Amino acid sequence: MKKLLLAGALAYSTLSFATTKEDVKAGAKKETETSKKTDVTELTKEQKETLALIIKWWGVSFTNSCGEKVTAYFQSDNPDGSPAFIRELAYAVNTFYEDC
Repeated sequence: MKKLLLAGALAYSTLSFATTKEDVKAGAKKETETSKKTDVTELTKEQKETLALIIKWWGVSFTNSCGEKVTAYFQSDNPDGSPAFIRELAYAVNTFYEDC
């Protein structure tokens, strides 16, 4: 009985979720048509200012393992000095420390 149930479930999933080559080709054609219609516009000054207020970027300068001065930028919405902010700061420094 278990074998019959397993075989039936396998057959059902194969038949219900399988796609044909024609469906895949039609989907690919629609995708390329929509990607051609996409227009890229530059942000206005007001949009850039609003985006800068929403996303806070921080920069930290330090000397890496090769002796070069590096500035790493990272994003943090946490208050300055909080444990979460310090964790993100440490991640940014550790990420760029060994890059020479």
